[in-house]
Amino acid sequence: MKDDGNVVIGFTTDTHLMLDCDLKREAVVVEFAREYGAFQDLGSSLVMKTSEDGQVDLFGERLCNYCIVFGKPLSWDEIKWHVQEAYKLGIVNKSFTALRQFGSITIRVNAKNDSIPFPKLVTYFDNGDDIGIMSFLRFWVNCRKLGKNE
Repeated sequence: MKDDGNVVIGFTTDTHLMLDCDLKREAVVVEFAREYGAFQDLGSSLVMKTSEDGQVDLFGERLCNYCIVFGKPLSWDEIKWHVQEAYKLGIVNKSFTALRQFGSITIRVNAKNDSIPFPKLVTYFDNGDDIGIMSFLRFWVNCRKLGKNE
């Protein structure tokens, strides 16, 4: 048996909205984080690139995987509602909506083997409450370099 994997570590919460946005253009994710967070009063927002996929859209623009972390604490019912809204708005995939039955959201913070590095900071929007973002970033700083990839 070949031993070429590493442990993948994720930040899990049931009180803060985090969205996993796969195969999206960076500009779309950044605009969504800024506008949706402000409109829905979700506090500050943080966008991170979780991986590159190598795919491009019809205009030749690179599609990558991102996550958005919002700062304001919410109830699980509110989080489930926002996940469904994000799906309706096309920012998350149908498979991401399945997490609503589990009662928490998990976002990866370290590398996946040698091919996918730890998530990288893209942008931050200061819009008030940042409790969820600070919790996520503390965990990310402590765990991002664990595993095989720097």
